[in-house]
Amino acid sequence: MKIIIAGGTGSIGTSLVEQLKVDNEIIILTRSRDKVISKSIKQINYSENLNIWSHELEDSDVLINLVGERIDRKRWSKKQKKKILKSRLDSIDKLSKALNLVEHKPQLIINASAVGFYSYSYEMQNELNTFGNHFLSEVCYQWETKAKKEFENKSQKLAIIRIGVVLDKKSGIIDKLQLIFKLGFGAILGNGKQVLPWIDMEDVVGAIKHIIEKKLSGPINLTAPAQDTNYTFSKILGKILRRPVFLFVPEFIVRILIGKMSVMVLGSLNINPKILLDSGYKFRYTNLYKSVEKNIN
Repeated sequence: MKIIIAGGTGSIGTSLVEQLKVDNEIIILTRSRDKVISKSIKQINYSENLNIWSHELEDSDVLINLVGERIDRKRWSKKQKKKILKSRLDSIDKLSKALNLVEHKPQLIINASAVGFYSYSYEMQNELNTFGNHFLSEVCYQWETKAKKEFENKSQKLAIIRIGVVLDKKSGIIDKLQLIFKLGFGAILGNGKQVLPWIDMEDVVGAIKHIIEKKLSGPINLTAPAQDTNYTFSKILGKILRRPVFLFVPEFIVRILIGKMSVMVLGSLNINPKILLDSGYKFRYTNLYKSVEKNIN
């Protein structure tokens, strides 16, 4: 197959390329310069001048769009909030226009979204639940609405992957917290009861491969079938790093430290991967301890 990956140099994209490169032709769309990486992998700068690179989409079987400004990069000022949303909508616009130029419909388009789509709640939610009423849910709603508008008539099938908190040794929450916990400053945030919608990086890649193989469409939650809390995660991380974790950081302190972003760590998202389970996907990691242990450097 010929697979196009926009945002293929990020953590998920890099892991995905590594698994898909066997028996597939991979085109990575990036802001970096053009480069031939191997016989089956090519990196293309997808600039504003669509005429330069849009031909790369010809004869593509699958288009995967992972582009979007990281939501945890900076505090959520008005400017940063606009950047977070704009980066997602702009990437869809650019790819849609490029597909128009080449007059080609991939068999499947997979567009990223996030579990931030849902309301913060202790109750279990799946793909049948509606969107929430907060900043991230508004971003995800507009992101998904734009993808449907631009891509549904440009592909045979469109899948929206609502990605949870990815556990990976090279990036994400473990990479950020590992040093803090090693230094003995690990703590439980708020009351610790908020559900953490985690997923191991191997299952992110495995789920995307499963979606391609099964030709799934519609919204699909990428989270482990588990209901682990912030308390459990913090205790597990401390145990593996052999550091005590007994401090609770009150919610108001968390809000002072990271502002509006605090909802990401204080809000509970109990998200079930119903579509993946119903379609027969077998998770490699459903045990939080095993996933964290594997990903500790």
